[in-house]
Amino acid sequence: MRVTLLAKRYAQALFELALEKKILEEVSKDMILVEEVINSSKELRLLLNNPVIDAHKKTAVMEKIFKGNIEELSLKFILLIARKGREKYIPYISKAFNGIYKDYKNIVDVTFTTAYKSDKSVKDGVLKVLEKVTEKNVELQELIDEDIIGGYIFNLEDYQYDASVKTELKRMKKEFSKNLFIKKY
Repeated sequence: MRVTLLAKRYAQALFELALEKKILEEVSKDMILVEEVINSSKELRLLLNNPVIDAHKKTAVMEKIFKGNIEELSLKFILLIARKGREKYIPYISKAFNGIYKDYKNIVDVTFTTAYKSDKSVKDGVLKVLEKVTEKNVELQELIDEDIIGGYIFNLEDYQYDASVKTELKRMKKEFSKNLFIKKY
């Protein structure tokens, strides 16, 4: 079974249960925390991916890490996944859950890359335009990349709009590299 399909199925089940119990916001925060903890700890990832270590030890470690830090539903869900031998998929399930949550809440992630830190008025203007165009709530993540020299780059889902100076210079270099001069005499 493909990882994304498996992750979506488990995430959808947790989402529906959290929605039914009216603790969707808390479970969403829990899944973000779980994903961050697992992705930030190489040792934990190695433990979860190791087929030699039995499920009982893995669930004990997961319980020790997360008990008291996340909702009871989230903890029971993670421990169930671990008992079923699918603990290596927990980060993927967490990511899929947050995708489902953002779709439900009508939120879209946008990455806004500039060469220098932009001021608040520019960010507010960008947010306003993007919310109008997408008709969704925009979560703007600002990145700074001095290599683009100037301008900006938007990444919105699978769409990228590149209005950077670096890209424009590359385009101009390509145009000038064509020899359009035709000698007649």
